[in-house]
Amino acid sequence: MTTRILVVDDEKNILALFRKMLSVEAFRSMDNPYDAVDIVTTFSGEEAWSLIQKESFDLIISDLAMEGMSGIELLERVKSFQPDIPFMILTGVGTIEDAVRSMKLGAYDYLTKPFQHDELLLSICKALDYGRLHLELKTLRQKLNYSVPPEECSMVGRSKAFMKMMEMVHAVASNEASVLIEGESGTGKELVARAIHAEGARKNRPFIAIHCSAITESLLESELFGHVKGAFSGASSNKKGLFLEADSGTLFLDEIADVSLAVQAKLLRAIQEKEVKPVGSNQSIPFDARIIAATNKPIRQLIEKKLFRDDLYYRMAVVTITVPALRDRKDDIPLLAHHFFKKYAGKNGDVTKSLSEDYVNDLTGREWPGNVRELESMIERYITMSFFNKSNGDNTVQLFSGSRNEAGGNGMPYSRPFEFSDDQRIWIDSFIQKNASLKTISDMVAGEAERIMILQVLGEVGDNKAEAARRLGISRPALYKKIKDHNIE
Repeated sequence: MTTRILVVDDEKNILALFRKMLSVEAFRSMDNPYDAVDIVTTFSGEEAWSLIQKESFDLIISDLAMEGMSGIELLERVKSFQPDIPFMILTGVGTIEDAVRSMKLGAYDYLTKPFQHDELLLSICKALDYGRLHLELKTLRQKLNYSVPPEECSMVGRSKAFMKMMEMVHAVASNEASVLIEGESGTGKELVARAIHAEGARKNRPFIAIHCSAITESLLESELFGHVKGAFSGASSNKKGLFLEADSGTLFLDEIADVSLAVQAKLLRAIQEKEVKPVGSNQSIPFDARIIAATNKPIRQLIEKKLFRDDLYYRMAVVTITVPALRDRKDDIPLLAHHFFKKYAGKNGDVTKSLSEDYVNDLTGREWPGNVRELESMIERYITMSFFNKSNGDNTVQLFSGSRNEAGGNGMPYSRPFEFSDDQRIWIDSFIQKNASLKTISDMVAGEAERIMILQVLGEVGDNKAEAARRLGISRPALYKKIKDHNIE
């Protein structure tokens, strides 16, 4: 596997020195046998940041003082984008203050020029080893069923609205206060909750999430608090509720505004007393879990209408974080588009392509009522339903037509019955040429048709989930599951 190192410095002789020093033979002399080493160099922080958003690197080395974006600013952006990448700072005029600041921001090491060849190589090898071991530890924790969130908890953005939100995330992560996350559907509220958990002292303990509106009231109490054998018909054994499953970790209550007043009262008692009473039991069981809740509804208005308890609200909303809508952070759309493209292109086995700048500009100019989730869903669909134009030779993806421009008045796409386009027929033919099985092709086409049908029905009923489930002939929980599976909403 090729080890990729990005070096950023506005001095040409420094970049030339790095290209000369960082050879495979040099690494082998340090007992670090890498199959291949790819050294990428650039003169500015701005160009480096552009490359980092589109390409993968195992280590970043940057000069501190550069015209335009400084090394410190680049470090801050990288750590908010991909916090696990080792980052080294170089400077010709080093100060203790600079070193302390860079280390606090997450730099792996801080070196002053001129540096010795062996010293530099040793530091680079240690940084690469750190990155590799960190990744292995993260993977091991996941295999051991720890809940350090995977890559999905990485927050992506650089706009002012995003950075303001991330300041709140960093501020609350280190304490135990209950947090209420507000924001429209599709903005990434659970992602924010996972980021808070991942940065806090409970990061190696369970992160348990429940979608409160996807479960009927009669079952929600049992899911949250558990039940004892014989508590109700079908309770054939004791069940540990999610409060106890999240013990020593974090419990995330999504769409908390949809919980009934009866369950709200029991939630309040549990959070206040730090104990739960399983359904059918007279015994209370203590728990220790941090509570993070989320809502896409204006809870203060619900309180005025007597639909939500004000005492529960104040208990949960010790700290409130508002996740900005995508229309309020349009500067992040190119970054998000490339992020999702890399994610799904990798899953589809081709990471050599890239999104064209014209297409990214088109995305930036659109309205996104479905927010980040809608953008991610569109990128995933376009990758799945795409074909590569081999004649253009520019290594970009030519994507299917079909977008919000085709939407009806309710903003939902696909208001007309599903039909295969010529491009889709080409896509199916490409799988046939690759000897894909009939089941593989059928499953992919059926999944896309199912997604289109759900979107169309939701649009026709004004996003009324109960009515949509009735028309589709499935239960509400089944509909919520399919909405989640297809990244709809």
